[in-house]
Amino acid sequence: MDNLEDLAEIGSLTTDDFGYFTKTVRELLSRCFIIRGVDEALYTFGIRNYGLLEPYFACMGAQLRKDESLGVLAWRGGYESRVHLSRDETCALLVFRLFYEEKRNTLRLSEYPTITVFDFLQRFKAITDRDLKKTRLLELLRRFGSLKLIKIPGDTGPDALVLLYPSLALVLDQEGIDEIRGFIKNEESPA
Repeated sequence: MDNLEDLAEIGSLTTDDFGYFTKTVRELLSRCFIIRGVDEALYTFGIRNYGLLEPYFACMGAQLRKDESLGVLAWRGGYESRVHLSRDETCALLVFRLFYEEKRNTLRLSEYPTITVFDFLQRFKAITDRDLKKTRLLELLRRFGSLKLIKIPGDTGPDALVLLYPSLALVLDQEGIDEIRGFIKNEESPA
């Protein structure tokens, strides 16, 4: 509540900046993430005007987060605003996050770490001891693409590249990784 007076600064925005403010809020609410290099203009505006956006989200009971080293702006609301994942989606998220950590500091030509669909399928099977059917795989890839966690620039064959966005590091922290691994191990243990 201390910085709600900062919201008064909305009135001093130029017409163009107010347009960016509106677009930034809409993008965050609809996709949860704004990623540097993907949404460059909105990311730059959001970082520059973080002090204005933060109290706006606080009014909704949400927390605005930024990680300039990753190049991500995100918001986190209460339980009711969280995305609920199926078992396969949770395991796929873990696989993508583990790959992101492994590859994020390697030298690469693209701005984001990449893996192939085949790499993903192999790791998914190693973790879950299950194969993904092609239809389910496509559903998972589309869902994570729409959540701005990954991007597949071309087809979805085994050799297709999957770009791993830094939003993966914000959506699943180390505590979450440990929790998912524990859940998978408990499912594998005989009762």
